[in-house]
Amino acid sequence: MKLRAERAEFAEAVSWATRTVGARVTLPALSGVLIDAADGRMTCRATDLEVAAEVSIPVQIDEPGRVLLPGRLLSQLVARFPDAPVELSGDADRVEIRCGRATFHVRGMPVADFPTLPEPAEDAAQGMVKADAFARLVAQVARAASSDEARPVLTGVKLEAKDGRIVAAATDSYRLAVRELAWDADVEGEALVPARALQEAAKASSEAGGSITLVLETGQVSFLFGDRRLTTRLIEGSFPNYSQLLPDGFETSVIVERAALVEALQRVAVVAMGQANTPVTLSFEDGSVDLSAGNQEIGDAAEALPADIDGDGMSIAFNPAFLLAGLEATGTDRIRIELRDALKPAVLKPQHEPSEDGTTPADDFTYLLMPMRVS
Repeated sequence: MKLRAERAEFAEAVSWATRTVGARVTLPALSGVLIDAADGRMTCRATDLEVAAEVSIPVQIDEPGRVLLPGRLLSQLVARFPDAPVELSGDADRVEIRCGRATFHVRGMPVADFPTLPEPAEDAAQGMVKADAFARLVAQVARAASSDEARPVLTGVKLEAKDGRIVAAATDSYRLAVRELAWDADVEGEALVPARALQEAAKASSEAGGSITLVLETGQVSFLFGDRRLTTRLIEGSFPNYSQLLPDGFETSVIVERAALVEALQRVAVVAMGQANTPVTLSFEDGSVDLSAGNQEIGDAAEALPADIDGDGMSIAFNPAFLLAGLEATGTDRIRIELRDALKPAVLKPQHEPSEDGTTPADDFTYLLMPMRVS
C-alpha cells in the first residue's frame, strides 16, 4: 500500500471509524481500524461486533492495499499530526506513516482476522430525516431507556416507521418517552436499537449536519451520512406495547414555566438526593405549584412557583432525577403536566406557543412518569 491524503480528511476518517473501537475486546482484530485503499479512495472500517462504522474519502493511491492498524494508537497519532499531508506506505505487517517532518512505524495486525461488516440491502425500507431533528429526537427519548442489562429489551429504543412518520419510544418501566418525526418515505418498518448505538448515531448526525438516511432491516439498522455509515445489530425480544401505557385523558392540567420549575426542582432536590428513594412532592393548588422534599438526616426544603391550573388540586411525588430528565427533554419555554391522581402516571408535554398564523403545533413529545408512594 502507498497513498497520500489530506490531513484534515484523514483525521476525520480515523476519528469516525475509531468511535466503535472498544477498550476491552475478546478478538484483537476488533481493536483495529481496517484501512482499504483502492480506486482512488481510502475506506476505514471498525466494529465491536455490535456497532460497525465505515467512512470513505478521496486519496491519491500509488499502490492499492489493505492494512489493519491499532485503532486507539492511530487515533492518538492523528490527533497530534502537524498541518501537512499524510502519507501511508508498507504492507500488512508494518506501515510507515509520514506527516510533515514526523515519521511513525506501526506494526499491523492480521487483516484476515477482521470480520466482514454488514451492509444494508438495496431493497430495505429506508427514509430520510433532518440530522438536527434526529439528534434531538434521540436526546429526548434515549434518556428513558434502562441501563439494566438483565432486561436487555428495555435498554433499547423502539423505532417504528409508519404513515409518513417515524416514532421513537424508550422505557425503563418507571418512565416512558415517545417522540415522532416526519418521515419522507411511504415505507413501514421497525427496529429495537440499543440506546448506546442510537446515541452514537445521533452524535454523528450532529457532526455531519444536513440529512441522514435510516435503513430498517431484519436484525440491523443502518444510518447513512453521505460517505459515512453506522450499522448496529438490533436487540432481540418484544418491546412493551407502550401505547397501552399512555392515559386516554386527565383530570388536572398544569402549565408552568419550564426553566423556573427546573431550577426550583434542583434546589429542593438537594435534600432528596442525599438519601436513596427520597421523592420530591409537587402540590398543585390555587395557581401555584409547591415543591417539597425531606430527609431525616439532613432536613427539608420547599419552594413555590406560579402555575396555570385547570382542574382539581392534588399532590403527587416523583423521583427527582426522573422528573428533571423529563423537564430537560421537553425543551420549550413552558410545559404542560397532565394528571389523573396521585397514584397514576403523570404526563409531561411541551406547551407550544401559537405561531404567527394563529395555529399551535401538535405535541410530538410525550414523557410519562410513574409517581412514588409517600407515607
